[in-house]
Amino acid sequence: MDKLYNNPWFVKVTSFFIAVMLFAMVNYDNVNNQPGVLPTITNGSYTLEEVPLLVQYDEEKYAITELVEHVQVNLRGPQNVLNLLQIARPSYEVFIDLRNLDPGTHSVAVQYRNFPNEVTVNIVPQTVRVTIEEKRTISLPVEIDLINKAEIKDGYSVGEPIVNPVNVEITAAESILRHVAFAKGFVDIQDVKHSIETSVPVKVYDQQGNELHLNVNPAVVDVKIPVTSPNKDVPLKVNRLGELPEGLSIRSITTDPKEVTLYGPNEVLNEISYIDGLEIDLSTITENTIFEVEVPVPEGVEEVSPSVVNVIVEVDLEEILGIDDLPIEVIGLTERMEATFVTPEEGTVTLTAKASPTTMERLQTEDIRVYIDVNQLSVGEHEVPLHISGPQNVTFQSSLTDVTVIISEVLSAGDDDSSSESDDLDEETT
Repeated sequence: MDKLYNNPWFVKVTSFFIAVMLFAMVNYDNVNNQPGVLPTITNGSYTLEEVPLLVQYDEEKYAITELVEHVQVNLRGPQNVLNLLQIARPSYEVFIDLRNLDPGTHSVAVQYRNFPNEVTVNIVPQTVRVTIEEKRTISLPVEIDLINKAEIKDGYSVGEPIVNPVNVEITAAESILRHVAFAKGFVDIQDVKHSIETSVPVKVYDQQGNELHLNVNPAVVDVKIPVTSPNKDVPLKVNRLGELPEGLSIRSITTDPKEVTLYGPNEVLNEISYIDGLEIDLSTITENTIFEVEVPVPEGVEEVSPSVVNVIVEVDLEEILGIDDLPIEVIGLTERMEATFVTPEEGTVTLTAKASPTTMERLQTEDIRVYIDVNQLSVGEHEVPLHISGPQNVTFQSSLTDVTVIISEVLSAGDDDSSSESDDLDEETT
């Protein structure tokens, strides 16, 4: 069926039959009133208002700056032809031909075509005044206006817009280009929290800020606007999983970079002093190793930069050092309590330290703390875990894992006197 409708002969034949039917309808009354006689064809008139005036000229080279856009067309001829023209609306044209004219102002006759041959055509006006100017192209930088800039949230800053392409070209008549002052695009940044990448149409204005409706190439430009939220640099904490293979010791663990930048609201950043959650598995290390580790994003933080850091682990062959008679510190005692060691009775412990040669050289006894925590323990004998802390990258082993102590209450001098008086009273009563 589509092929049939697209066949030009089918369209022509169908149009012919429609024209015959319309002709018969228009003249039906005349045929009835005069049987056996050909109908009388009367003349009439018809006016076409606001007919577009077409212009033929070299659009690449010239611009038309003065010209009427519409004309009136008065038609006179057989009524049946005029009626058919009103219904069928043939593809008539009213135009002026400027292709052989030079730049300047001219009075040009209005021409027409494709009207029925049976009608007389009268154009009003019959001639029009036309001004032809050569086209010229200028290049203008595109300015970006940021709308609602005052609505940006506290702590956020907006950078200079980056436009691509930087310039646009405007082609028009010389007399029009003299009024062109600047080209602009507009971006709304109300409540923006992230950098913007968008495309905006370009508009052209005169010195008074009136928009000039001209052809701009390109009509749309790409715009990037950097938006920086409140930010803060914080260090990284690396958590170690597993243990190194036997005979190896950590010389150093560092990150590159040492700090990352957090972006987000100030109230969130103020609560963060470092980033935790970076993990490395020591059991996989047999030599100096670099891990690429993704940086976790704390809750409420919009972005972490960089999002991935290198964790650099340097190892050495392990050295072993024995440290004797380190005193065990007791923490958590109240003023009226004291602790007595049962095991070990002397209150000291022997440790074995393992570290790289470089770390071992810097190790001092004063850097090692051995302690037990008796906080909230009641009076009596208790078995308490032994804690050891010392320099980073040093492993400590102890012959003891737990310490036995007796917690007792200390009597003050006042308590001793009261106790003696009580004993004397008891003796007198006896």
